[in-house]
Amino acid sequence: MGELWTVLAVSCGLAFLSEKYTFTWNGRPSKVLNYGMVVLLIAYLSFFAGLRTGYNDTYTYMSSYETMAAFPAVLDGFSWKIGDNPGFVLLNSLMKTAGFRAQTFVLFYSILFVTAAVIFLKRYSGSFTLSIFLFVCAHGYLFSLAAMKQCASIAIGLMAIPYLLKEKWIPYVLIILLAATFHPYILLFLLIPFLRFRPWSAGTWILLAVTVGAGLFLPQIIGTVIDAAALLGDGYDAENFIGEGVNIFRVLVASVPVFLTLVFRQSISDKRIAEQRNTFVNCSFVYASIMFVGLFGTANYFGRLASYFILFPAVVLPSIIKGLSAKDRYWLEILMILCYLAFFYYGNAINGSFEDEFSRMILWRYLRG
Repeated sequence: MGELWTVLAVSCGLAFLSEKYTFTWNGRPSKVLNYGMVVLLIAYLSFFAGLRTGYNDTYTYMSSYETMAAFPAVLDGFSWKIGDNPGFVLLNSLMKTAGFRAQTFVLFYSILFVTAAVIFLKRYSGSFTLSIFLFVCAHGYLFSLAAMKQCASIAIGLMAIPYLLKEKWIPYVLIILLAATFHPYILLFLLIPFLRFRPWSAGTWILLAVTVGAGLFLPQIIGTVIDAAALLGDGYDAENFIGEGVNIFRVLVASVPVFLTLVFRQSISDKRIAEQRNTFVNCSFVYASIMFVGLFGTANYFGRLASYFILFPAVVLPSIIKGLSAKDRYWLEILMILCYLAFFYYGNAINGSFEDEFSRMILWRYLRG
C-alpha cells in the first residue's frame, strides 16, 4: 500500500504545481514550466504502470505478446471480427515486428492511457489537482494496470470527446469505431450524444427508471444481455452473471456525483453548467447506473462495463464544487477528500493488498535491456 500512497502524493503534488504555482522565467510568468509539470506527471504515472511485471492480467498479456506472430505472418487466419480486437492484434504485431520487447509493449499502452486520461482531466476539470486525486483514489488509475485492451480503447475514445462537444458527428463516430477494434464495449460511447439533457430533467428520471428496472429484473433479462455480449464477440452464459456482485462501497462512491447534482441542483443552474458539463454529469450517472445493476449480477462483467465511464466523475465532482458558495465548497471538499481517502485505503489495504500482487522493474534495469 505504501507505493500507492506515494503515487497519490506525487501525482497530486505535480498537478498542484501545474495548476496553482506560477513559474517565472527571466522575471516573467511562464506557462511552459507549468505544462512541464503535466509532462512530468504523465511520465511518472506512465512509468510506474508501464514497468510493472506482475499485476492482474499483466503476465498473460506479456506472454501472449511474446508468442504472437509478427507482421505480416499474423494475417494468416486473421479475424476482422470486432469482437476479436483486430486493431489491438495488428498494432501489437507491428510492435513485435519493430523489435519492441514485452516490457516496452506494456509501457506503450500505459503511456497511451495515462496521456489521454491526464489531458482529458486537464482540459475539462474545474480543479486539475482534485481530479487527479479522484483519478487515483477512485481506482481509475489502478484500472489501467489491469485491463490493457479496455484502457487502450478508452484512450482512443477520449480523443473523440472534443468532436462530440463540437457536434462533429462523423469524426466522432469514426474514432469510436476505431477504438472498438481494440475493445468493442467502447461502442457505449455512441450513446453519449443522447446524454446532453439537463441533469434531473425528464431524461434523468427515465434513465433512473431503466436502471432500477434492469437491476430488479436482471434474472429475467440475462438472455438479452448474453445475446448483446455475443454480438460484440464475448461468449457468456448465465453462470457468468451469477456470483458476487459489485461491492456496495464501489456503488456508493460511483453515486456521489449523482447525489450531489440532486442536492445542489438549485445552486447549480443551467447558466453555470454548460452543455459539456451536462453531458459529463449524465455520463457519471451511467457509470453509477451500471454499478448499481452490478449489485444484482457479477462484479467482473458490470464493473468492467462501467469502467468505460470511470473518468467522468473525476471531472464532474470538481465542477460541482466550483459552482457552490465558498462555505459549502470548503466543507464539501474536506468531506469528499476524507471519504475518498477512506475508500482508497479500504480498496487497496483492507479489501485486498495491492503490494502482494504488484511487482515492477526499476527504470535503470529497463533501460539496460
